[in-house]
Amino acid sequence: MTRVEKVDVVIVGARCAGAAAAAPLARAGRSVVVVDKSRFPSDTMSTHVLVPNGVQELQRQGALDAILAMNPSRSRFLTLQDGDVEIRERFRPFSGIDFGLCIPRTLQDKALVDAARAAGAEIREGVNVDSVVHTDGRVAGVRCRTKTDEYEIHASLVVGADGRRSQVAAEVGSWEPYRSSRNGRGFAFRYVDDPMGDDAPDAMQIYREEGDSVLVLPSCPAGRMVVVNMVDAALIPRFRADPDAEWEGVMQRNPRVRERIEGATNVSSQRTTADLASYYRRSSGPGWALAGDSGHFKDPTTGNGMRDALKFGRLLGETAAVHLDDPVELDAAVRRWEAERDADTISTYHWGNRETRPGPTSPLIREVLRTFSGSTGPNLSDTFNRARPVEAVISPRRLVVGLSRTLRTPGVDRGAVLREVLQEIPIEYGMRRHRLFDGFRSCRPTASEHPGAEFSRRPSVRTAQGDRPPESGRVSSPDGDAVLARDRQS
Repeated sequence: MTRVEKVDVVIVGARCAGAAAAAPLARAGRSVVVVDKSRFPSDTMSTHVLVPNGVQELQRQGALDAILAMNPSRSRFLTLQDGDVEIRERFRPFSGIDFGLCIPRTLQDKALVDAARAAGAEIREGVNVDSVVHTDGRVAGVRCRTKTDEYEIHASLVVGADGRRSQVAAEVGSWEPYRSSRNGRGFAFRYVDDPMGDDAPDAMQIYREEGDSVLVLPSCPAGRMVVVNMVDAALIPRFRADPDAEWEGVMQRNPRVRERIEGATNVSSQRTTADLASYYRRSSGPGWALAGDSGHFKDPTTGNGMRDALKFGRLLGETAAVHLDDPVELDAAVRRWEAERDADTISTYHWGNRETRPGPTSPLIREVLRTFSGSTGPNLSDTFNRARPVEAVISPRRLVVGLSRTLRTPGVDRGAVLREVLQEIPIEYGMRRHRLFDGFRSCRPTASEHPGAEFSRRPSVRTAQGDRPPESGRVSSPDGDAVLARDRQS
C-alpha cells in the first residue's frame, strides 16, 4: 500500500514560480506542499536580471529584505551602446522601487524558498516526482520518491513549476507547445570581480558590435558582476571548446567591452547554453496548471523570464486560494489566469523572437535606436521594465523617423534598406495582430517566429494501471479555445 497525504495544493518545483505561488496560498490558510529534487542553495541556468517591475515581486513575496541584506549592487540605469549610438535611461519606478538587481540563483532562490516557508508553505527538498495521479478525469496528485521513501500527495490542484523539461507538462499531455520559435542566439557568461571597483556605474549595460550583444550586469555582493555574451547559437560549441580564446575574441571585436571589463579578476568558469527555444504550452486543465518556464518561455534577451515567473506564480496562488473548494470554479479561474499571463507576455515573446536573430545591427535598426538618444527618463527601458507593450515603445512613428534618417544617410544601400523594410512590416503587423485580435491559445503563426524549434528530451511518462491517459497538448481549433485533441494511449 502506498502512503497517501492530502493537502489543498501540491507544487512541483520550488524556484521562482513555485515559491511565488506557494506564499499567497499559505497566507490564505491553504495547506500547500512544494517538492523539489534540488536542495537549496542550488544553482540553475539564468541571466539573473530583475528590473524594478520584477524587484517589486520579490517585495510582494517577502524575500526582498533578505536579498538586500546580501549587499547587492542596485542598478538604476540602463545603458546601450551600438556603434555610434549611445542611450542612457533611468528605470521607471514600480511600487517605489527604482532599481534593478542581478542576484546569483544560488542566493535568490534560497531567499524565495525561505520566504515561502515563512509564509507557512511546507517545502520538501530532495524529492523526485515520478508521475501524476489521475482520478475521475482530473489530475489529483503526484507520486513522490526520496532515497528512503515513496508516497503520494493528493491535492485539489497540482502546479507544475518544474522548468522547461517539466515532468508535470509531460504527464498531463502538454509537453508539445502549441506555438514555438527557434532561437538564433546562445548564451555564454562568467562571473567576475568588477575592475572599476567603487567607480563602477550603477547601470545594466548592453554593448552591441559585429553581431555580439554583451551584457555587463552588476551583481551580488557589490563589486561582483555577470558578463553575458549573447552570440549566434551556432558558435556556442566554439565557446565550449576554447572559452578563453572566445572571451578574448569578444573584446577584440568590441573595444568598449574591453575598456569596461579588461583587468577583471576572480573569473569564474564559463557557463553556456544554446537550448533557448521560445514557446507557449497549454498551461491549465482539470486539476492542474503550469507556471513559470513549465508553461511559457521566451528568449532571455528580453530579461523578463524571472519577472514573469514570479508575477504569474503569485497570481496563480492568489487565484487558486479563492476557488479550491469548487473544482468547476477552480478550473475556470485557472484558465482565466492562463489567458491573463498570455496577454501580458505576448509582446515580449515576439520581441525576443526578433532580437534572437544574430548578426550586426543594420543601418535601419541603428537609426531607430537613435530616436531614443538624448532621453534620460524611461523610454526604451520601458520594454525591459514592461511599463508598456514593446510595440508601443518602438512605435510606428519611431520606425518611420528611423527609415527617413536611414534613406538620407550618405552612401547607404537604399535597395537593401527597402528590402529590410519589406521583411519587417509583416513582423510589425503580426505582433500587433496577435496581441489585439488573435485570441487565447491562438496557434496562427506570425512572421516573428522561426520554424524548427527543438526541445530537450521529453521526460518519460509513467501512468499507473487504471489511470486516465493524459491529454495531448495539440490544439485543433483555429483559435485554440476549447477544442483539444485527445491521443489515447494503450
